[in-house]
Amino acid sequence: MMPISLKKIGLFSWMLGCFFTWSYAQTDDYDAKSSIIQGIEAFDAGEPSFADSLFARGESHSELAAMAAYNQGRALLEDPESAQQARQAFQRAIKGNDDSALISDAWHNIGNSLLMEQDLENAIEAYKSALRSNPRNEAARYNLSYALRQLDQQQDQQDQQDQQDQQDQQDQQDQQDQQDQQDQQDQQNQEDQQDQQDQQDQQDQQDQQDQQDQQDQQDQQDQQDQQDQQDQQDPQDQQDQNQPQQVEGQISKEDMERILESLERGEEEVQAKLMQAKSQGKKKKIEKDW
Repeated sequence: MMPISLKKIGLFSWMLGCFFTWSYAQTDDYDAKSSIIQGIEAFDAGEPSFADSLFARGESHSELAAMAAYNQGRALLEDPESAQQARQAFQRAIKGNDDSALISDAWHNIGNSLLMEQDLENAIEAYKSALRSNPRNEAARYNLSYALRQLDQQQDQQDQQDQQDQQDQQDQQDQQDQQDQQDQQDQQNQEDQQDQQDQQDQQDQQDQQDQQDQQDQQDQQDQQDQQDQQDQQDPQDQQDQNQPQQVEGQISKEDMERILESLERGEEEVQAKLMQAKSQGKKKKIEKDW
């Protein structure tokens, strides 16, 4: 933004009288000079756009073309959007004239147009060119000082911005590092959990295998016990099968032997009682138990 204290150089008009009588005989120069005069009047009346077109026609003057170009640039400078066209007009004025005052003022206004666009470095160079052409150009000196201060402030702001950007970048890097560490920790935790789960799965599988082995052993033992019982039962069954079968209503040999043994024991008891009775001198009727 153009500072409020920016000093502009006005229009050039003092050379018009020098060429009035000489250029009156030439119609083209006369018309061009007339356009320059009308342009000055339009500019002073607050009509820079109309003055611009009049100064453009004035550049056809054989001797006053540089002054007309300068005045056109000065009129264009009133419109910020026409700053580039204004600089082009000032450059034509510089090339077409050797007047140090006009050249200095043209460079000064080029600097002003650049300053309005915040092109501080080029504006400073333009002000320096103005002072080289005319060291007594105080307006150029003033604006040069202003532009230098603006450049210092801009540089300070840029340095602060660079520091802030570096700090932001460092903060982002620190956050990224923390995030990376957290991600690594999370990944490690997941791996640890997976390892624990794998170990648990292996342990469960081993326990199942052990239980299965125990069950297999128990099944084998049960089968062996059943086989042993079967082996013991088979000879007994075979022995029973080899013994003669008792006919219904017939006393077996074993039963007969038991009965005879019982009768013999009974007879012995009867004889014993008789002997006891004789010894006592009494006769008793002995009754048999059967």
